[in-house]
Amino acid sequence: MSEISQAARRLKLLRERAGLSMRAVSEALGWTLTRYQHYEDRYRRPYLPLDLARQLADVFATRGVSAADVLALAGVGADPGLAPGKTAAERPGFLPRPIDIPAVPLRDLPVMGAVKGGAEGFYFNEGEAKEYVVRPPSLGGVSNAFALYVDGESMEPRYYAGEMLYVNPNRPITRGCFVAVELADGQCLIKQFVRRSDDHLVLAQFNPAKEIRLLAAKVKRIHRITGSGEPG
Repeated sequence: MSEISQAARRLKLLRERAGLSMRAVSEALGWTLTRYQHYEDRYRRPYLPLDLARQLADVFATRGVSAADVLALAGVGADPGLAPGKTAAERPGFLPRPIDIPAVPLRDLPVMGAVKGGAEGFYFNEGEAKEYVVRPPSLGGVSNAFALYVDGESMEPRYYAGEMLYVNPNRPITRGCFVAVELADGQCLIKQFVRRSDDHLVLAQFNPAKEIRLLAAKVKRIHRITGSGEPG
């Protein structure tokens, strides 16, 4: 396997001279980190693409690296738009592209179930969220969505203790779907929906496998689970 080119080696030196990380440069270019890393770690052609060199010249401009040094990576002696020895920052009308700092994911999804211990389930927090987590894309725009923690091992291997469940109260309940059943006393059970009638709600449990029949009068609400994952 051939080594990387001199252009790749010099790009790394110029970036380090500018005091920027590879991630900072990739974000300034609007690229993924992997895409930018290719030009430092795996690029073998003698020169960089000219368009990339021009963008890099703008990124490095305010960091004391001359445009001529950057454009040389593309085999160009100087930027035709610049006087000799001038940097891109000195070009008329130059506006440096800001290096964006990645936004912190918004934690706006309420966790409405607090683990109380025991194998039967846990209780809703009386309508008050005690914690907020990052909303998964599937619940984007769902104003009444919420999350729950799994308590106990009764639904393994589908759901494990401590796992987070995402609930969309607007989704219809269908045979075989997984549900969070809120009982009249506030207790919540995580089970698989089997069927229901005017008198009973029938659920399936996995561990140990058994069918559970609840009086309909004891069931307050049934919420459909639409996803799961590690708490985020």
